[in-house]
Amino acid sequence: MNLKLTEENRSKVIANSIVVVIGITVFFAFYRFDELRAGFDVMIGKLFPFIFGFAIAFLLDKPMMMFEEFLKKVGLKGKGVRNLAAILALILGFIMVSALLWLLIPQVLTSLFDLIDKAPGYLGHFFDFVNDVIVRENIDISYLYEFLGTDFEKELITNLTSFFSSSLPQMVTLTGKVTSTFFNIILGMMAGLYIMFEKENFILGIKRTTYAFCSKPVADYLSRFAKITADIFNNFIVGKAIDSVIIGVITYVLMTIFKMPYALLLSVIVGTTNMIPVFGPFIGAIPGVFILMIIHPLQGLYFALLILAIQQFDGNILGPIILGDKLGLPSLAILFAVVIGGGMFGILGMFIGVPIFAVIYTAVREVVEYRLNKKNLKVELNTKVE
Repeated sequence: MNLKLTEENRSKVIANSIVVVIGITVFFAFYRFDELRAGFDVMIGKLFPFIFGFAIAFLLDKPMMMFEEFLKKVGLKGKGVRNLAAILALILGFIMVSALLWLLIPQVLTSLFDLIDKAPGYLGHFFDFVNDVIVRENIDISYLYEFLGTDFEKELITNLTSFFSSSLPQMVTLTGKVTSTFFNIILGMMAGLYIMFEKENFILGIKRTTYAFCSKPVADYLSRFAKITADIFNNFIVGKAIDSVIIGVITYVLMTIFKMPYALLLSVIVGTTNMIPVFGPFIGAIPGVFILMIIHPLQGLYFALLILAIQQFDGNILGPIILGDKLGLPSLAILFAVVIGGGMFGILGMFIGVPIFAVIYTAVREVVEYRLNKKNLKVELNTKVE
């Protein structure tokens, strides 16, 4: 019996084996997801400096290349040009982040402390307003008191006051945790510098390994796809950051014009959460609506309408101008990526789920196109099935 495989059969066996292995891996990943996630969290914690360093190198790559080109134009040569360009890019990034934090943090903390200090008074005014409405409209809420208890109002004020009061010690604890990660951040910056210094060597090493273990067509595809992946992540992160900054500024300006309190604090929250696709604007609006409703119910309503209008502007005008169709994802796919990413890895998953899904979507689409072209098929919506 001849057991020798032809080249075509060997390719089919390898492809089928890969599909089976991927299927088994996905099955056990979902079956043991809690253990997998716990292990993943531990691994991320251990590798944080290197992940942070890679993120720095990725985000500062274009500024570094601009500095390097400028330094070469002024006559500098040699390996030191790259090192100097990387250091200048890191300094530029550090200055920009520091300036932003220096401008925002003092005012945000002032607003936060003021809110904590005035929370009991705001709550009292809020319940006075509710009681006035109940008396004026002659609303029967006896069943509500039976359900919640007659001391519900006092208990709620006590609990919320306690919550706001306990926020200060929690912030001190948070400060301690931030301080404990400072060393990891320094290590990450050093790792990022090293990656930028040796960028070409890293890329060359990966390419050599790819071409050594894969056929040339496969290696060519993987090299091209790696560039596509980098472009997708770069376009998404940079575009979303620019979009979120603009949305935060617009929110601050409009809140200031309409004389809404805590404009800077709430606009920072809105701008930050806007980085999360689809659900980010609503996540950012919730604390603002809650805070302003306690101060004055109508202001909470006005703020909700304001955020709704801003997000309509963002989704229909600003977002398409900045991001365009660079991800190549339909709206349903973006929603799917955010929901699945958030369900698996929380807020971070909601953010990175979209570019990751865009990469997977692009890969699947190219494979489908390749196989259809290989079969000389063109499938349209109205294609007849024989």
